[in-house]
Amino acid sequence: RGDSVVKAWKKRLVGQSDLTTLHEKLKEKQKKIIFTAGAWDLLNVGQARYLENAKALGDILVVGVSSNAAIRKVKGPNKPVLDEQIRAEMLTFLRSVDFVTVIPEPSCQPSLGLLKPDVYVTVKEDWTDNYKDSKEYKTVIKYGGKVEVVDRQSTAISTTKIVQRAIGGHLGDIFKDFMELRKDP
Repeated sequence: RGDSVVKAWKKRLVGQSDLTTLHEKLKEKQKKIIFTAGAWDLLNVGQARYLENAKALGDILVVGVSSNAAIRKVKGPNKPVLDEQIRAEMLTFLRSVDFVTVIPEPSCQPSLGLLKPDVYVTVKEDWTDNYKDSKEYKTVIKYGGKVEVVDRQSTAISTTKIVQRAIGGHLGDIFKDFMELRKDP
């Protein structure tokens, strides 16, 4: 039983070198391809809502998962919390996600050029204010695709906030124990 679960998710994991072939197969079936990318570390409800909304824009949702190395380049040595293979596998269990691909670089532009999705979905952040100047946007527009910038689906939850809360609670317990030790002469 465990082996069949592993095989099932690996069928949905697409290597970068196979993205063009995936595009061709899906276009033969006249499917509208949607692509989005991110770290997907400590998957939360906001991310799940975002993926559901992205899927609603077409037929097939392909999700790019930033590699461990790509995340470290951008966010530093303490990220990601979970390994790229774990993050990729987790996404395949969501009903909205059809395929995942691990993206080796911080930019998903090479993946966009290979897959050529009909719609590239990205979340509205401070850095997306000038998204039309990005190489991702220019790549998608050049082959005739669309770019959708959508709002965050939960402003109260993020991987960073989850980690801060977990660590903060743990440190609070340690500090409380330390203070109680100091009371005893």
